[in-house]
Amino acid sequence: MDKDEILKKSREENKDRDFVEEAVLAKANSIALCVGIFMCGIISILKGLLTEKGTEPAVWTVYFSVLATTMLVKFAKMRKRHELLLGLLYLAFCVVFFVFYLHDLLGMA
Repeated sequence: MDKDEILKKSREENKDRDFVEEAVLAKANSIALCVGIFMCGIISILKGLLTEKGTEPAVWTVYFSVLATTMLVKFAKMRKRHELLLGLLYLAFCVVFFVFYLHDLLGMA
């Protein structure tokens, strides 16, 4: 296979892909996850200070579900074991916070 054939095959494989856009989207997702955890923390702190009820499990349920989904999809595509382990850990946190949320919602003592 000569240089021109390799270039032609590469162009066909990468058709309609914008690598700059993909890199920007990856960076934006990373920043969004950081902002998400910051906002979850702020909401939980404000609830604790203003209502004396402690943390807000609903926001943490949503946040950990996003993290779990991200890691499990990455594992499905890339088959990296640490992403599976993190995905399962985040999923466990999601379930725990969801149980706390249901506990608060149903008014169980």
